[in-house]
Formats: sequence, C-alpha cells, structure tokens
Amino acid sequence: MGLESTGIVVPLATSAAKVEQPGSLPTLVLTGAVNSNPLTRELADSSKLATADLEPGQGLIELVPEAFGGKSALAVTGHDARGAERALSQVARVFPNLGPRGDDRPTIDYVENELWHALSGHSPIGQAAIGLYKLDKIIERLAADEAADGSAGGPARAKVLMSVEKADPGLGNYVTARAAAGLELDPANVETVIDNRDVQRARTIFAEDSMFVWEVDRFWGLFRSEVLPHASTGEAIAVHARLSEPPELRRQIADQARQALIEAGADPDGTIVEIASAFKQGFYWLRESVGPRVAELIEHGNPVDEIVVRFRRNEPPAGWPQQAIHTPVRWLHEIFPIDEVLVGDLALDSGQVRFEQTHEGPTYEVVVTDPSGAAILTDSFDPRWVLRPYVDRFQDYEQVRVTTGWLYAEAAAPGGSEDGPRVLVDERIPTDPETFWDHYQGTVLPAIYDYVMRLHEGLPLGGSADAPYFGELTVQLEMSEPDYRLGVDNEIHSTMDALHEEVYFGTIEFFDLIGRNSRGQGLTFPGRILPVMTPAAEAAPPQLNLSFTGFATSRPAVVVTVGAEPGGTDDSVTVRLDIPRTALQRPSARMAKVTAGKIGLDLLALRVRVDTDADMRDSLLDHARAEAVDRSMVSAQQIEATVHEMSALREAGLYRAELAFEGLGEIEVWAETTHEQDPEARRTARLAANGTPPAPPDWRSLLGGDQAYNGQRLVQWDTPIPPGEGHRILAEMAAAFDEATMYRLGHSYLGKDIWAMDLMSPVSTSHFSRAKASVHKPTVIYSARQHANEVSSTSHVLRHAELLLADPDWRPKLDRVNVIIHPFTNPDGAQLAYDLFRETPDYILHAGYLGPLGQDVTSGGSDDHPIYPESALRGKLWDLWTPDIFLNPHGYPSHQVVQLFSEYTGLVRRGRVTERNWGFNKGWFMPGFGYIDNPEYPRHKDAAFKIRDYITTAINADSAVFSLNQRSYDRYRRYGADFDPEVFRLPMSDSVLIHMPLKGSTGGGGGGRFDPSITIWSGTTEAPDETAYGPWLELVATAGLAWDQAILDYLHDGDHEVTRSGSSFFGGVSLRLNRARPPEKPEESESTEETDENSNRGDT
Repeated sequence: MGLESTGIVVPLATSAAKVEQPGSLPTLVLTGAVNSNPLTRELADSSKLATADLEPGQGLIELVPEAFGGKSALAVTGHDARGAERALSQVARVFPNLGPRGDDRPTIDYVENELWHALSGHSPIGQAAIGLYKLDKIIERLAADEAADGSAGGPARAKVLMSVEKADPGLGNYVTARAAAGLELDPANVETVIDNRDVQRARTIFAEDSMFVWEVDRFWGLFRSEVLPHASTGEAIAVHARLSEPPELRRQIADQARQALIEAGADPDGTIVEIASAFKQGFYWLRESVGPRVAELIEHGNPVDEIVVRFRRNEPPAGWPQQAIHTPVRWLHEIFPIDEVLVGDLALDSGQVRFEQTHEGPTYEVVVTDPSGAAILTDSFDPRWVLRPYVDRFQDYEQVRVTTGWLYAEAAAPGGSEDGPRVLVDERIPTDPETFWDHYQGTVLPAIYDYVMRLHEGLPLGGSADAPYFGELTVQLEMSEPDYRLGVDNEIHSTMDALHEEVYFGTIEFFDLIGRNSRGQGLTFPGRILPVMTPAAEAAPPQLNLSFTGFATSRPAVVVTVGAEPGGTDDSVTVRLDIPRTALQRPSARMAKVTAGKIGLDLLALRVRVDTDADMRDSLLDHARAEAVDRSMVSAQQIEATVHEMSALREAGLYRAELAFEGLGEIEVWAETTHEQDPEARRTARLAANGTPPAPPDWRSLLGGDQAYNGQRLVQWDTPIPPGEGHRILAEMAAAFDEATMYRLGHSYLGKDIWAMDLMSPVSTSHFSRAKASVHKPTVIYSARQHANEVSSTSHVLRHAELLLADPDWRPKLDRVNVIIHPFTNPDGAQLAYDLFRETPDYILHAGYLGPLGQDVTSGGSDDHPIYPESALRGKLWDLWTPDIFLNPHGYPSHQVVQLFSEYTGLVRRGRVTERNWGFNKGWFMPGFGYIDNPEYPRHKDAAFKIRDYITTAINADSAVFSLNQRSYDRYRRYGADFDPEVFRLPMSDSVLIHMPLKGSTGGGGGGRFDPSITIWSGTTEAPDETAYGPWLELVATAGLAWDQAILDYLHDGDHEVTRSGSSFFGGVSLRLNRARPPEKPEESESTEETDENSNRGDT
C-alpha cells in the first residue's frame, strides 16, 4: 500500500456524505458516478467539472483547480457506475501508463513531454506544423504588400524553402500544394526545397578528392637535382634526411639512394645515406643510431653499466614567448618509452637507462658509461622543427612547434684539402602529415568558417542556440606512415592515430574559436566529425576524400521567393520567417476520458500557458529583436494552428508515428493566457486519433538465434562490445534468469534504443515500486560507456551482471542488494568507435568519445529540451531507483596520445593543456574520490573511506592488475612526476592511484541529482582501454570487474536495517518505513527512538 511512497496515512477513504467541510481537508480524490457522490455533483452543478457530455459507460478523470475553498481536487467519476468504475480502474491499476503497464510503455508524463517538444518546435512534426503556419503568415504578408502597392495579378512563380529536422519524405509535395493554393499558382510553378536538418541526411556543402605531393617524391626530387649530380666527382657524399615514413621504407630509400650515388661515381667507402624519422625524431635517433652503437660496444666486450639520456627542458619558442600550450617535458615525451625499448633491444636491466633534465645545450644528449663510470659513448641530437599558427584562421591565437622533414647533404673535401665539407643541400621537406594539415588549416577550415558566417550573417548566436551548425564532416585520409606496435604494453607508433586526434579535437576547438571571436561564446554541439584514418597498404602519395554537409539556413525556417523569375530578377521578393524553438511552458495533463470495456484513454486534455491570445509578432518587433520575439513569445493562435497542422499532416499520411501513443486516442490542447486554469481565456485544439503508434519495444526481438541458454559464457572479452551485441546479451540474460528485468530506457540522438536491466530477487506482482525496493535493500547503478571509445566499462559491467545471475557464489548477493545495469550511455559513440575499431583496432578513436555532435553525451541533460535525448537518461534511472551508490566507470588512452600540431603531447582540447597528464598510461586509477564531510551526514565520510578500502583491496588482489598498475605508475613517474610534478601527480592509497580531494564537500549545491541524503557516494574510474581488445581488454576489464564487485560487496556486507515507525492523530494513523543510508552503527541504532522521524537526514 501507499503506492510509490514509503509512508502512508490511514484511513485512505471515507464516505463523501460524511465530509462537511471539504475545503478543510487535503487534496481530495472524488470517486463514484457523478450523481452518486455529492461532492462530485457539487462541482458539476457549479460548472467546475464538465460532465454533461459524458455518455453511458464513459468515465472522466479530471483535475479540478480551486474545487473547494481554493484547494484542488481530482475527480474520478463517470456518467454511470460502469464509467466511474472504469475511471477508477484506470487511475488505480494503470496510471501513470496510458494502456498496458510496463517500464517502457507510454505514460502521461511521456505524452506531456512529447507534446511539449512538438508545440515548442523541438520535434520533427512540430517544426513541420509550425513551418506551415509560418508559410501561411508569409503568404498573408505578400498579399498585404501586394494590396498596399496596388499591384494586380500576383506572382508568376514561387520558390519555397523549408528547413526542418528529419523531414518526412512527403513533406515537399505537401508544401507545394499548400503554397500553390495560398499563392493561387499552378503547382507546376512552385519550386519546393525541403532542407533536411537531419545531420545524417544533410546536403553536401563541399567535397573534394585530393592527392598530395608525397614527401618521398619531394626527397627524390631534391636528391636528384641537388645531390646526385655531384657524385660524378668521385667524392664521398653524406646524406642525412628525415622523413615521416615506416622504418622499412626508410631503409629501402636509404639503400636505393646510396646505390644511386655509387653508380653515379661517388666514393663507395665514404658515402653514407641515413634516412631518419621525422616523427619522434629523438626516439628514433636513440633507437636507430645510438642503440646499434651500444650493441656493437657490448658485442666487442665493452660492458655497459648505464645509459643516461639528457633532455633539455622545453620553454616557449623565442619567436612566441607567450606560448601557453607548451609543456616543459615535451622533448622527454617525444622519446617515450625509449628506456623500455632500449632495455628490450639491448638485453639490459630496467634500471640501466635513466633520464636527466638540462636547461641548456642540445635537445638530447646521451652518455653511455662502463662499470667504472667512464664514458664509452657520447652523442647529441637536435630535432628539426618549424613554428606555425595553431589555427591558421586565427593566427594570433597561438603558435606551435611542429617537427618536420629535412634533407641535408654534403660532399667531403678533396684529399689533403683544408676546406671543410661542401654543403650540397640543406632544405626542409614537409612531411605528409604537415602537407595534409596545411591544406586542412588553409583550405578546409576556412571554407567551413565562410559557411558558418554566411549562414549566420557574421554573428552566430553562440552556445547551442542554433546547434548543430553542420551535418557531417567526413575526413578519409590514406597515407604511408609509421604504424606499428612497440611491444611495450599497448604502446604504438602511429601518426595516423595522431591525425585522428587533431582532426577531431582541432575541429571542435575551431568552432569554439568561431563563437568566441564573434559573440564571445563558443559554438557547442557543432556537428558530426568523422575522421577515418587509414595507413596505406603500399607506399604511395597521400590521398584525401573529404565531404562537408550542412543546411540552407542558420536555423529551422521558411523562405519564400516570388516573382516572374524568383531569385533572378529585380522584381523578385523574398520573405523569411524562422521556425523557432521556443521557451513554451510544459503542458500539463488536466483531463482524461475512458470507456468501459475499452483499454486506454479515449482522450487526454493538456493545458499549456501561452503569452498572448493572438499572434502579436509583428507589433513586438518594435520592442525586441526578431530572434528574441520568436523564441520567447508564443500565442494561443500559433498553438491552435500548430495542433491543426499536425492533425492534417497525419491525416495526409505524414509523420504518422509522431504523437501517436499506444493506449491513447485524441489529444486536446487548452492554450490559455492566464497563470491559473481559466476556460474563458482558452483556445482549444484537438489532435485527431489518426496516427499510427509505433510498435512497443520488445527486448525479445533482440535475441539472436534459437539456442537456449545452457550455462555458456555470454560476455566475451576479446573485442569491444557494440550496442547491438551488448543489448542482445542483456536480452539473453532476461530470457534465462527470473532475476533479470530488461526495459528500454530511451533512445539516442541518432535513434538507437537504449536499454537497462534490473537485477534483484524475482518479482511476480503486477504492480511494483522501485522506491520501496530501494528502501528494503540498498541499490547500486552501474552506468557505463559515457565516453564510448572507453570500451572496457561495457565489458566488465555486463560480465558483472552475468556472474551475479549465473555464478552460485555471487547469485545470493541479489537477496541483499538491488543492481541496475546500464551498459551504454552513449550508443551512438559506441557504434562509431566499433566501426572504426574494425578498420584500425589499435587507435584511440576519440571520434566515438563524445556524443555525435562533438559535445559530451551528458551535456544538457537537465535542459527542458536536451539536444541529446540520451543525456537525461541517467537522471531518469536515478529518479526510478533513488540508489545508494551511482557508478560511472570510464577509461582513457591505452597508449601515448600524440597530437602533432598541438605541441606534440595530448590531450589538448578546447585549449586546455592541463589534461596532458592523461597522455600516457598510468594504469587503473580513480581521477577523483569525492566524499561528504558534514555533520548533517555524520556517517558519510566513514562510509566513503570504507568504500575506498574495499576498492584498493579488490584492485590489489589480482596479480596481473597489480603488476600493470605498478609498472604503469613507475613509467608515469619517470616520464612525468619526476620532472613536472605540478601536472603529473601520483597520490597513492594502498598502492592504488586515487586522486583524493584536499577535504570533503558539504554535499549541498553542485551535486546534480545525486542527493546525498539518498545517494551516499558516486564514483568514477579510469582504465587504459582506448582502444582495448584481446588480452589487453581482458586485463583492463578484470580491473573494472574487481571495482564493480568491491562496491557490491560493500553494500552486501552492510547492516542495512529497515525500521518501521508510526504515530497516531485525530482520525487516523501515520505509518513509515526507513532505512538509514549509510547504515547506522549498532550503538546509534539502539539509541534512536523508533518514532523519531528526524533522526537522520540519510533516511528515506
């Protein structure tokens, strides 16, 4: 009893005849037929309740404001007993659902929200309907202007552009007919263009297929023109080049060049050709030049005691002393992880290679000593680099150093000559990545800038007001570049991986700069950015296939051009009206009608408050900008017309599934200008029941094949799990285990279903309260894959669920803890990351990191109309379950992040360089560990530290995870903390890296939905899993699973006591259930009075 509440006051009901002063009572629910309940009859007689049109067997459910003494009442009544009984059954057994009950079946709240999206211009049918209303307004204006000018005859032709989201395929013909009728034209003389603002179907703005000059061809050109002609003198020639090519290709070029010199007459004994790497120049100098010399020393009996690599501390370049993007350890990061590579190549012990920092001299210096400490090899090296703008379009924003290619050649002085060598060539060779980036910065991004400025008349509004700003930017690049694994954990060398990072984050930052340089606010949710980097299978020039799609207008709009030749003659006239996404208040359900013997609602009436009755837009333009008027002022006239247009569109076969709900007939909209409900200030519009509700979601449709579960493992840890596979696994669990309940939670921006699953003791009742379940047992939510290229979280939370269901040692834990599994917060990103993984499995693939429009997938989750519908789903889960603990496991790159054009070391995004400490592997760690330290929550701090103990014990218990952590922490120290401790920190808790705050929080403000009186702790983890597969995925998923199980064990082991309290008052009794969060200590529990309702803010 008590519905969703954990408290109840009895008696619940009394006879209406016994109520003498209804205004003195709390909100009343009036039941029974109209004529059988005197209070209901009183409301009907006073016209506060409209019952006259009720038919036999029809029931009415209506909220009556100011029913009695200023207090509202809910009337659940009917024309007769059958109608009243049907209405009561709907309220008691079905609400908040419309028809069949279910977690993923439509509810009153869902209808309110969907209608709100439509009427405010945030949904496809809403935009189409408002667009038709605006089209009529334009036609009226054109007619008025024509009458005012005294012209006759009307236009000969017209062009109509309607720019809307996810346009129905039939909209173009519908608009043509509408415009032709309004303008009194033959439809053949009306050209209609539907500009689809669906990012996946937007029109192409520009595209290109390019082949760039290959750096290898540049080398051969210079070599043949500047070096080879000098070989005929018989002199020894030394060639030193730097190219960004794979090692095997560089060796091949060196052999060919040397052979060409000798064949042309160069001295074969003294002629050398060295083709070094232009990528990670210091690393390859140490490995390809110093390493072989050390190996030769060892081979000839010269023992090596130590190799000291000195690197110069990096300072801003002399030509740009104000550089903010630099890192002092850049040159150390460029040789990462050379110590472990040299140890492997030379069979040394790990401590025999170490680093020292210098402040002057060469960029690199190496000193090799023998056991006596004597130097047996010394050398130095300086990379070649150039200074370039960080963003070509905004050259004063920042300057960066970029390592580059080069060709240097000299001829030895003739024998006996005192002259030095003769320099033949000393010239830069731009690398292929540089050539591409110069083109991207100098051609592609400026074209995008021009598109944005043209569409927004030079002043984009900033933020997400008009997002997305384009459809898709697809950059397919194929180049011959270094691309291979190093044999050190998951480390790779790949300039193509680095270019993926630069294209993705660089383009997002470019839109931020566009906004900041126009109105001062960056442009967010810019559009889909799809970098597809492919290492060339064979050595060949770089090839680029690029396309950029976008829209015809800055925001949804209708543009009509009329004239003899629209757009082409002086007498043509163009009128544009925007289809605004308005700040309309949310509709609220006020009345419903039902019929005996029929499931669902015949009609649902919803009230929406508007600003004016008639459309006052034109007169308001004297007081404010058009954009402000459009967004903030909504008339009842527009609402009435919008509902009419939506009904007509559906009648014509368009948008049939929109605003069509299983269990709901007609929708009636009351548009009122008053703050309080007032029929006298109302325009009423009705949406006919002419839609086709989509089929209800059915998780069984996700099951694959006919194979029944017989104990086989369901969750694989060999490859990342995409949404289709992950949701199929959920369905298999739901089909096999009574403890698993699966339901659709919502959908993503690109239309993917998002599912969740509850794990708990089997429930067989028809009505189930999660609020009560969370009071009786502690609850934990595992919400994974927010950043969807962080692949391991889905893998380990699904495996955690599988063990809880199938492992007899884990299954009993569900008797004490409720577990909710949400494997994909960002399914659009997860699918993209998986698709890219299939082509380049070793890349980080940050294109799948954020939501599909280049903004975090949780952004805007609390907005009225979030751009990403999935952004609100974590809040929905929290509201459903009110959990004790909410978990959000994450990941980060599994190998070093390189950003060639952002001062080399990642992560650099939106100008933030402090995130470079995410640039290489530091094992499994927690980036933060918040806890509450507040006397109002006296047990929260101890609980948090106890949770931390559970976590560290579990992480350290697995030897492979422990080993990964210790070697990763040590590597992080050598390449970061030893030389830049302000950025690279290693705060340890029981041998686990956990970044603890300086002090606890109060738990108030800034906590979002995680009310500390309910959710005592929420946690985030980081595992090096971008992108993990095979044994590496198994390793990092093992760490994640240990964390999952540690949190569950903490809740399972707690002494969670449910207390019952009650108190009596005149005419009734109050009963209440409580469970202390966190659990009280025994002495606290014993000293607490059972009926003290204010004993602990943590009670629920």
